Amino acid sequence: MIIIIMNVKYLFLTGIVGLLFSCTTKNTLSTKSKSISVPDKKMVDSWMNDHLELDKIVSIETTKDYVLGGIERIILHKNKLIILDRQWPSIFVVNVDNGTVETHINRKGRGPGESNIIRDIAFDDQLEQILAFNDYKKLLYFDLNGTFLKEENIDGLFENISYDNGNVIFYNVVEGRSCSPYTVSIYNLAKKSWKKLGEEKEVDFPHRGYGRLLVKSRNIWFSPKLSLDMNILHGDVIKTLFHLDVENKLSDELKEKAISDMFSFWEETREKNILYGIQSIRETKKYLMFNTNLSDFIMMDKNTLELHRAMIMEDKHLGVSLLNYFPHDGDDNRIMFVVTSNEWMRRKPYDGDDMPENLKTEIEKVKLHQDYESNPILVFYKEK
Repeated sequence: MIIIIMNVKYLFLTGIVGLLFSCTTKNTLSTKSKSISVPDKKMVDSWMNDHLELDKIVSIETTKDYVLGGIERIILHKNKLIILDRQWPSIFVVNVDNGTVETHINRKGRGPGESNIIRDIAFDDQLEQILAFNDYKKLLYFDLNGTFLKEENIDGLFENISYDNGNVIFYNVVEGRSCSPYTVSIYNLAKKSWKKLGEEKEVDFPHRGYGRLLVKSRNIWFSPKLSLDMNILHGDVIKTLFHLDVENKLSDELKEKAISDMFSFWEETREKNILYGIQSIRETKKYLMFNTNLSDFIMMDKNTLELHRAMIMEDKHLGVSLLNYFPHDGDDNRIMFVVTSNEWMRRKPYDGDDMPENLKTEIEKVKLHQDYESNPILVFYKEK
């Protein structure tokens, strides 16, 4: 059985939400907590369908020049999606309404504005600039038209970045096999100054996980490797709001096996149902949703603290089994799934009379390429 520990002061109720952001910089809480059991994993949980409704489908344009190797980061800003392609050093700006690629940033090399690998991107919503952190420890600036503006040298190699109110958040320092997932480095763009929060603690654990480590939604959420803590960052404050307490814990022997024999490690953790990592924490007005290392996703009602855990979400209107929950950045009360073109082709269209007309229109907009595999289809749900 999995237990989630939650501080009772943080029930997200309107009258006490100010307690989240006290002046302390500690990232652990010592006050009294409340334990909540997480249900066993189901193949499908109809509760999710009952509390979410299909909102938007974005079929990303596919041409010989616009083929995504894989999505690493998606940021929603107004009617634009800013997408980092994990395979190529490419950034796409896509129109949400029709899926067309409006901008393609693809500058490979070592010169100004160029990268061999783009490790992560963020978006300055005040200046409407794309920030890209690359493998040369440079922070690159582009406008939404793809024009290269400037670059800055950064001291350190980080896995994730985010933007918040004039600051760039750098997270998870990577040095060889070890990482520092308990610290957050904040770079103020105007003052050119740095501030570090959290605990100086390295983790020697090579498994990357299946989701995003740092996600910006209503708050900036992150979960350090092997900690099972769910943290938010607000200004200069880190708060641990939740902690997953599990019966089947990751032993030191298994941690060693993760380094020496990764295949056996995966096999044993799945066989023993060992939950040791959570990623992709996204917050909407009513819910929290996140992935675990056991290839499932959990959705929590913030008011009742009710949790639901499933392998897939079935959508009868789409006729698709949704497997790939992906946490996009943006405070828009939506939850997103990625559907491949092959999954879309295998769907079983719905013939009922109760499908809303707007969803029929959204589905009809999906056009797959005839000659080669199309780019992914992004399916957005909103709270009911």
